[in-house]
Amino acid sequence: MNSGRRIACVLVLGTILVGAGAGQGPFLSSALATPQDAELASTLRAMENRYNRLRTLKLRFEQIYRQGGRQDGRQNRQVIRREEGTLFLRKPGQMRWQYEQPEPKLFLADGRSLTLYVPAENRATQMSLKEADDLRTPLAFLLGRLRFDEEFEHLERSSEFPPVERGNLVVKAVPKRMPDRVEWIVFEVSPNHEIRRLIFEEPGGIQTEFLFTDEETNPALALALFYFQPPAGTELIRQE
Repeated sequence: MNSGRRIACVLVLGTILVGAGAGQGPFLSSALATPQDAELASTLRAMENRYNRLRTLKLRFEQIYRQGGRQDGRQNRQVIRREEGTLFLRKPGQMRWQYEQPEPKLFLADGRSLTLYVPAENRATQMSLKEADDLRTPLAFLLGRLRFDEEFEHLERSSEFPPVERGNLVVKAVPKRMPDRVEWIVFEVSPNHEIRRLIFEEPGGIQTEFLFTDEETNPALALALFYFQPPAGTELIRQE
């Protein structure tokens, strides 16, 4: 997976999991407040309310890359890579993706710039958050409010993907923005309105899935977690 796609996926996840600035209450437009599926509307509203109130978040993640298509009406995708680690989020706009397996690497967003550091290559790639706007998928509300009606259309239950945990609700949505990067997104939501799984479908049959566990809400996170201090000898590449 190239660095651009990796950065896009990472931005998406941070954006979804902590979607609001301080002082923003729950929001759901009238377009979503009274859909035919009342349970779905209630779940979306509860998710907005939950994540918009968070200031920090810590959780474990597993990231799975797949490629392929459909055969006989079924998903037929080959797993090409699995990664796992710990994710730290802090508003406004700070993320630390600490990859641990199969190899260490680090993705940081400090609110102004993005850094991808790969120790095995002794190399760090940086770009400004502003310049990375074109890499963001339609969930670019990390610094704002989680508002499903502004970011998605065709929100509906999905039977295409069985839930990984019994009792979870699986929702499929089509992003309103950047259709050339993301065709659809699947959310799996627990009865406590935690996002437990996300699946992103990109053009060309590329699919990225994230599984989340051990969620901790509002832990104390030091600012230093979100700023990159390059080890001695690190090659630093700045992308304009």
